[in-house]
Amino acid sequence: MKRRDALKQIGISIGYAAIAPSALSILQGCTTEAEKWVPQFLSMDEGIVIKNLVDLILPKTKTSPGALEVNVPQFIDLFAFKTFDVEAQETYKTELEATIKELRVDKPKEFQISDLNKENYDALLSTYLKSKPEDRKNYNEAQELVFSALTGLRGMSVWAYKNSKIIGEDILPYVPVPGYHKGCVDVDETTKGKAWSL
Repeated sequence: MKRRDALKQIGISIGYAAIAPSALSILQGCTTEAEKWVPQFLSMDEGIVIKNLVDLILPKTKTSPGALEVNVPQFIDLFAFKTFDVEAQETYKTELEATIKELRVDKPKEFQISDLNKENYDALLSTYLKSKPEDRKNYNEAQELVFSALTGLRGMSVWAYKNSKIIGEDILPYVPVPGYHKGCVDVDETTKGKAWSL
């Protein structure tokens, strides 16, 4: 299978591990100054929407940085720009367009994306990511696009977050050179209940 065909089959929500080495170099190369970020693939409005959604999906806590601190939105933009073929990029743009239209529902025509607040984004995520399978059977085409966009965004955000250097080395248990293997151990004793860093 050709590389382009393989990437096309991967999609945004599955198969990240297959291209992890090159993708992770993209993540580490993202700018750390969010105010200077100019998306390469996303429009400015799409970038704003992605940043706000990702911030709600993986917010900053007392013990760990949020997705914005480890450049997840910048990674998503570069990942789509550098690895998606034309068809995958068009599909992703279509899903983002449907998501933005959903956010604009009941808003005046002169409304700007920057006018949206946290509650608008939270309501969108709650509507779609907490929906039940029986509810999704009645989705129209636009709603299916929004659901696909949000589930894909959640999956990619978590994957990028867990594989960032800060999370992988400073937050999750990390052993750069593994020692001997212990098959049956209490995860609470060995890692305080956290998953091992990849």
